[in-house]
Amino acid sequence: MSSAQETTGQRKSKKKPVKPNKLRFTKRAVSVKIKSGGIALVSEALVKKGVTNLVPKMHVKRGDLVMMISGSEKAGKGKIGKVLKVFPAQGKIIVEGINVIKRATKARPGSMQTQGGIVEKEAPIFACKVQLYDPVAKKPTRIRHKVLENGKKVRVGVKSGEILDN
Repeated sequence: MSSAQETTGQRKSKKKPVKPNKLRFTKRAVSVKIKSGGIALVSEALVKKGVTNLVPKMHVKRGDLVMMISGSEKAGKGKIGKVLKVFPAQGKIIVEGINVIKRATKARPGSMQTQGGIVEKEAPIFACKVQLYDPVAKKPTRIRHKVLENGKKVRVGVKSGEILDN
């Protein structure tokens, strides 16, 4: 060890990020977890079998109007909300007014939030639990992709046939 390392008591870490050797699929909606032995636990709901990219493709975008189609009534099953944030690596989204949780916060005089108390905020939910909401049909719908005459690719609702992109 060098003298600089001896004085600070620190060592350089030579650990490399673990790459999965094998994939194991599950029916549950879970984000990718690397287990012991280099086995990655991957959700069939988020990633198709046979793919090499483990980051799932999201069917919703920020600003979309969605309806929660599965889950508990308390979390917001049947409610309609706007997508506030998308986390593709985890397969999760944050929807306005859905899965609202309460958190106790401390008063912090140095920050912008000077008052403490109980704060309500939206927690992330899995994207497979929501479906795009069609305002024309007033129902949740699947989407199809269509290429317009000008060459722009848009999302179209299956139930009404209307363009859902803003």
